[in-house]
Amino acid sequence: MPFGISETVIRWDKVTKSYSDFSAASLSNDIEIYLLPEGSVIHGVVIKHSTSFSGGLIASYTISVGIIGNLSKYAPSFSVSQAVSDTAFQATSCFYLENWGSSKSVRANAVSLIGLLNADTQGEVEFYIGVSQPKQ
Repeated sequence: MPFGISETVIRWDKVTKSYSDFSAASLSNDIEIYLLPEGSVIHGVVIKHSTSFSGGLIASYTISVGIIGNLSKYAPSFSVSQAVSDTAFQATSCFYLENWGSSKSVRANAVSLIGLLNADTQGEVEFYIGVSQPKQ
């Protein structure tokens, strides 16, 4: 390749979380789902649930993906309480390089509008995070 430019490949890392990972005596809870390596770029996030989140008084359950201070930076709120189907998912594209010198915690934020998250009795969600590492 000319001028010392090398090919950078985007890889997709999969992370699976269940309702118990988000359980809290609160209407919202954020947890780390991925540790973005130093000098890495996030290109996109897919949120796809395989079991609807429900239980107790929970009527609306959403999950977003971001960082502390901006919990929907990479993916806005997506309903994981809706029926599961092959077309019920959210795919977002982005291009964020968070820190050249240290890793960054990528977080999923769960929000219930009515019942507390610890009343949930079922639910599973998969996150696909598209990452490249231009810093070698």
